[in-house]
Amino acid sequence: MARQKGVSEAEMKRDLRSAGWLDRDIDLAIRKNPLIPPPKPPEGYRGAPVVPGGMASISSPTMWDAFEHVLMFISLYVLATAFALVLHLFVDRWIPGVPDNPYRDPTNAQLGMLRGYMAALIVSYPLFSFFFLRISGRTAKNPLIRAIPARKFLIYLTLVVAFLIVTGNIVSMIYTFLNGNVTLNFFLHFLVTTSVSGAVFAYYLQQVKEDRAYA
Repeated sequence: MARQKGVSEAEMKRDLRSAGWLDRDIDLAIRKNPLIPPPKPPEGYRGAPVVPGGMASISSPTMWDAFEHVLMFISLYVLATAFALVLHLFVDRWIPGVPDNPYRDPTNAQLGMLRGYMAALIVSYPLFSFFFLRISGRTAKNPLIRAIPARKFLIYLTLVVAFLIVTGNIVSMIYTFLNGNVTLNFFLHFLVTTSVSGAVFAYYLQQVKEDRAYA
């Protein structure tokens, strides 16, 4: 239909990419038969209104989208750190390690640290949940948000930091094991840090894979 109107193949591909079609589906549809309409769009584009010419009415990302991503990742860092620190505190409280560990005695300092960690959780969790749900909903309706440079930078920065933390903990675990000083307390600390960092790494690695599918 488009070719009958004199639209070039390059213009058709450009319009379909903007509407959310994957390159492999565009090439397949054009190569198979130019009169056959392209396949259904990928998940996330369904239900998007289409205007004449095949362009989906998807607005371009704004600076506000980038700003919300920055706030979400800051909230994530505070949340993950506070959560891990709370778990570390309870590990030392319930399964003490070395005798001079400050968490062994229920002192005011210990209670003060716990209050601080809990305050960070109380503040960061609702903030992260709000921005995460808001951004996820907007991204489902407007996948162009996936291409925001700030989002990509923050995702890859988070992956690098999480990878360094996990790798460092594994190296420390092996080194301590070779020294013969592995205790239950040390192993639980290792498990806490690796689990929190690993979960963050796994989630955003999946986001990168999904982003590449839309590229």
